[in-house]
Amino acid sequence: MTRRTGSGSTSVKQRVALNGRYTGVEEPTGAQTVAHDLFGYLVRAERPFGLIIFADTSMPGVDEWAQGKDVELVHVPFREWGRMRAQGFEQVRLTRCARARGASLLYHPINTCPRFGSALPQVVTLLDLNFHHEPQWYGRAFTTWLEHTTVPGLGKAERVVCISDWVAEDARRTLGLDPERVRRIYCGLHHLQPSGGIEAETDLVLAVNPFQPHKNLVRIVDAVAALRQKRPRLRLRVVGRPQDNFRHDPELARCLQLDFVHVTGYLSEAELANEYRRASVLCMPSLAEGFGMPVIEAMSLDTTVVTSSRSCLPEISGAAGILVDPESVAAITDGLQTAMEESDGDRKRRHRIGREHIRLFDWTRIAKQYVDLFSEVLQSPR
Repeated sequence: MTRRTGSGSTSVKQRVALNGRYTGVEEPTGAQTVAHDLFGYLVRAERPFGLIIFADTSMPGVDEWAQGKDVELVHVPFREWGRMRAQGFEQVRLTRCARARGASLLYHPINTCPRFGSALPQVVTLLDLNFHHEPQWYGRAFTTWLEHTTVPGLGKAERVVCISDWVAEDARRTLGLDPERVRRIYCGLHHLQPSGGIEAETDLVLAVNPFQPHKNLVRIVDAVAALRQKRPRLRLRVVGRPQDNFRHDPELARCLQLDFVHVTGYLSEAELANEYRRASVLCMPSLAEGFGMPVIEAMSLDTTVVTSSRSCLPEISGAAGILVDPESVAAITDGLQTAMEESDGDRKRRHRIGREHIRLFDWTRIAKQYVDLFSEVLQSPR
């Protein structure tokens, strides 16, 4: 590990360490992007404490954090190490390293924190408990790891941040967490910039990273196929790369071979923004979500959202979303039809409601909530 301290650094009594293990991911998706944005906003925020950030500086944008006031950036080669070694560092060494550098608190942005981390107060953000409720949706190694790290870690953390009211209630009910230790702080909107001149196509439905079973891709495809009886030009574009542990699902394989379905593979942020702008509808009828970032990304670019009536999705989509029963192909089909047959006036009204709603997910306000939470923990007697 190497250490860099920005020219704006000054000596402070208390410091918060940030776990940047997510920076070892080569092609970040939603959770890693949220963590990256949060760290950047914390660096720039007014705060009564310093920051020590353990991260891989080979990831774009990370090196810039060292220029923030009261920021120490510690390079950890998470990409070079790979997942298993990085996980071991998080569980065994990170707390000691943070404490040795003078940290009074350690924060983890994506579910996992040290199972045995009592030497230093811990705050962890919980994305969801889907791995606990529905382990068949994931690989066995993944769920086993989280059961043996996330669940006991959450029980010992000073505070557990949940990214929606739905996750917060689930955490309190399922894990028996003290309500005083659970806080709801939303994810912030990652602003995407599409290219100029791209207009929405009338018969184009978009699905973003829908390959895990709870994302409901098979029913999305079947709903689009049903609607093609009335709209034969209708197409579905699927953003993302099929994950290895789901490649051999025969139903998924059938869906991805249909001539009206196109899989784009992994996209850059600019390419993803263009997909949102080009689509007339984002379809995200998940069986369960902790937040649902594509919903607010779509709303920010005036793309109509058809989403699930379950879990956090009514909360995140607000009045702008068209809610459907995610277990009913007919309901998803009807939702898509409603979106595509809205009058121009109704569609503009829906988009206006969406733009108002996404103000809840402003990163400056969200970073301030984290600063206040960290300050509260730092001031609390142990």
